[in-house]
Amino acid sequence: MSEQKRYSCVKKTKKTFENSLAELAKEYPLNKITVKSLCEKAELSRNAFYFHYKDIYDLIEELENEFIEEINGYLDDFREMGFPKNVLATIKSIVVLFYERKDTALMLLDTSFSSSFVPKLVKIMSDFNFEYYKAFHKTDKRSTYDLFYTFISNGFYGMVREWLKSEDPISVDRFISLTYIMIKRLLVLGDPDIQYNVK
Repeated sequence: MSEQKRYSCVKKTKKTFENSLAELAKEYPLNKITVKSLCEKAELSRNAFYFHYKDIYDLIEELENEFIEEINGYLDDFREMGFPKNVLATIKSIVVLFYERKDTALMLLDTSFSSSFVPKLVKIMSDFNFEYYKAFHKTDKRSTYDLFYTFISNGFYGMVREWLKSEDPISVDRFISLTYIMIKRLLVLGDPDIQYNVK
């Protein structure tokens, strides 16, 4: 078998396991999904599964890393755009990626399946946006920004989750536009270290 054919075969097998796990995740909690039930759903052997993964958690971690690596690849391309154009570019790329792999994205955004996925996303996006945020607002104070960005990102991923789950979702373009307007407005409101009078 040629290297290209072998790679294609491995890719197909892994994709089948991914899709089957995402399907099972719609019906069962993680602790009820076994390697046996996953292999039955995928119509593949246990040997095929264990050739690629140690266990189901290993499969989930690999899927997490695939998403993170792809998003990091986008960020490398967007660094020269400047703020706030890069905000729209990153939102668009993440939303399209999640939409194209909807079932897997929903599974990973579910904290009962992955407690580390959203925090990983928040960290890389927070680091990326802070480079431009500090230049825009002329501040290098990070501690308050991290709390501020956690607020924004948890809202964003919550919106993505609800949108992907919706039986009658708005279009991809409309969702991108909506989230971009919200996030941009929050990011340019002002330096969050300003002491506001809330009395």
